[in-house]
Amino acid sequence: MNKVELEAKIEALQAALNTKTQEQSAYQGQIDTLKKQLIDLNKPKLTPLQFDQLTESVEEAVGNFDFDDADNYSVDFHIDYDNRIAIESLTFDNADELVRVICDEVYNMFGEAECPDENDNQITQKI
Repeated sequence: MNKVELEAKIEALQAALNTKTQEQSAYQGQIDTLKKQLIDLNKPKLTPLQFDQLTESVEEAVGNFDFDDADNYSVDFHIDYDNRIAIESLTFDNADELVRVICDEVYNMFGEAECPDENDNQITQKI
């Protein structure tokens, strides 16, 4: 083989490799889409109105939380180079309370369903 033939063969193989790479990317995209559909398959379905109500409940819970309460934060001070007092760190300590308030608001939107499997499991565990 001479130089021209080798270069042509290299270009042909490179083109084939590029085609296979594009096909592989397309297949990976399809696999990702199918995996997402599989994950979403068993999720409870909500209507757009229910999503809106859920969003409103979260917004209301966050809106009703008292972010101005100084007891919700830990503050560390330091003296600056020009003798001014400055905040070195500010930490929000009541994330658990915020989560509780949000969950309470969201839980009020729903009724709890009976789960026959749970009752069977509890009976089995007692025996």
